[in-house]
Amino acid sequence: MPKKQPFAAKLARQIQAATGLAYTDCIKMYQPGENEDWIVLARELRAAGLVDTADNLLNIAVVSAESAAWLEAVEQIESAFYDIAHARVKRVSRVCMDAFEAVLSRAGFEMYSFDTSAEVYHCAFLALARAGAMPDGRALARAALDVFHDDPLYCSDVVRSRGRAPFTYETAASLTGPDTPFAIAARQAARAVAAASAVRTGGDEGWYEAAEHMVEAVWHGSAATGLPPLHESREHRDFFEGEMGGILPTGGPTEQPTTVASVPIDGPSRAASAITPV
Repeated sequence: MPKKQPFAAKLARQIQAATGLAYTDCIKMYQPGENEDWIVLARELRAAGLVDTADNLLNIAVVSAESAAWLEAVEQIESAFYDIAHARVKRVSRVCMDAFEAVLSRAGFEMYSFDTSAEVYHCAFLALARAGAMPDGRALARAALDVFHDDPLYCSDVVRSRGRAPFTYETAASLTGPDTPFAIAARQAARAVAAASAVRTGGDEGWYEAAEHMVEAVWHGSAATGLPPLHESREHRDFFEGEMGGILPTGGPTEQPTTVASVPIDGPSRAASAITPV
């Protein structure tokens, strides 16, 4: 009896059959490691006891990589044959796009949506909430923070998307835990993500409002990892300085540690004067 093919090899054979491209090219199209931040977050979630959330995140990474492989096939076919075999390119591209849609549909995702990223963001929210219940959850918070290193307006679209089922962000308001600086910052980051998710979709005003809350989340998330605010997020820093005038919104109740923080935790509120982050 022949051995069962590894998933990557099986997918490569399917793409090869559909496109006529070389197997050596097709096998390179499936790259689950492309979403390294997701995989790191899954590992930290598992270590923190959130096993189901970690498994869900890894499944999303596989679905994303499989669907991306079919899109890569379309790009390679168009690049190689568009000028010399237009009819073939059109036919093969349609086959690949059907396969792309089938991968997402089989997993319960819509074809053109932010669904996959929305679920990843919710996993990051759950990670921040758990880090806020730990005296020192810096590794978990760092893994969550890395997921949000996108343009704030893109973050705004993603965090307000539904995914395959409505998410529960309401728990953010009742988060409690140790009064260490890292835990407090993680809880405030989680509340900011929840505030962003609650902003209504439609219109530029809500788009920018949710983006501001995501900048707030990254601000506090940075402190939860032991870093200065917005330390490793150029896009969020630029948005903070250019669009927000250097002033954070207030996404929820603030907390103060009884111990001295090693880095700033609380950003200024709307009532505070403008500042320049560290």
